[in-house]
Amino acid sequence: MSRFSDNLKRRLTGALCVLLMLFSVAARVEDNAPSLVLESADSNENSYSNGEFISVLKGNVVFTYDDIQISSDEATWWRNQGVIDFRKKVKVVRGASTLTCDRMHFTKDDNVLTASGHFDFIDTVELTRLTGKEADYHVQTRNFNLRGNPRMVRYDTAAAETLTITGLLMSYTDSLKRATVKDSVNITKGKLASKCRFAHYFTETNKAQLRVNPRVTYESHKVVGDSIDLQFGKESLRSAMIKGHSHGVYVDTSVAAVKSDTGYTQVWGDSLYITISDSGMLDSMWSYGKALSKYFTTKKPDLVNEAAGKVMLMSFAERGNVDKVKIWGNAWSKYYIEEEGSSGANEASGDSILVAFRKGKAAVLTLAGRARGVYFPREM
Repeated sequence: MSRFSDNLKRRLTGALCVLLMLFSVAARVEDNAPSLVLESADSNENSYSNGEFISVLKGNVVFTYDDIQISSDEATWWRNQGVIDFRKKVKVVRGASTLTCDRMHFTKDDNVLTASGHFDFIDTVELTRLTGKEADYHVQTRNFNLRGNPRMVRYDTAAAETLTITGLLMSYTDSLKRATVKDSVNITKGKLASKCRFAHYFTETNKAQLRVNPRVTYESHKVVGDSIDLQFGKESLRSAMIKGHSHGVYVDTSVAAVKSDTGYTQVWGDSLYITISDSGMLDSMWSYGKALSKYFTTKKPDLVNEAAGKVMLMSFAERGNVDKVKIWGNAWSKYYIEEEGSSGANEASGDSILVAFRKGKAAVLTLAGRARGVYFPREM
């Protein structure tokens, strides 16, 4: 009699589990939500406790959920709740993206995958890699929140240089291809190194927006401002837009008419716009609104050449040295001239001024519109 009761009890328990599973599936269909499907497992131990149907899975565990495939060596599945703990060699594949980690927790109601331990996400289309100690992945919005030394690397097939972004906190919206980084932000690529406290980076347009105390160093040149936008090309930085309290420092090592001499050009303006040539050298620097520039060399720091106006364009030769400076709007300049037998300062003003340089020194000055010029011999 007891054996019959035990068999009946087991059958009733099994039937109840099946009914619970069917009810769960029916509820999901009504919600129009994706189905969580177990595709394979080498072993499946089921139990029913406190109203919960639990499956312990081992070996080649594979689940599908909408367009996502999740695999691991081990998993525990709370079927009624739609909760799964994945363990050991966890791998998530969605389109061209692959995510791996040591452990992952999935909650169907929240549509969130929580990964921990050696988190690593790779998008083979955008050539983007995200790493960190742990991360939350929101399935519906395709948004990552990374913690624990988060890092983003953007690989470049056209060059050996890669773009790397680090910070204390990082999020990445896969659907928008946008990374947002906060606190102690560092962005590097080849000759470029930049810092700020908040930044956006867009993988499709290859553009970075630096905010809150941004500063950028390109080789030995530096720029700061209230905000800086960087546009990258296939191989290197192509342009930079600096807005608000803009200040740039350009270092020219090609002025070596005297050996070991270096020229320094400082530029101020309400905004600056810098372009980079295909060879990776400075191509042009625009200054808008209260434009001001000062130039001196380490050998003669007391001889400071100055120029000011509403708009200023500084163009560079192939080697990166200053080639021409043009100023528009209430233009004013003061350049020191050194020639055989005489030297002095040339002070000029006009509607516009064009200064041509040769070997790091002002060689030709052209004025236009209400022009006025004065030459002061050095002894004066």
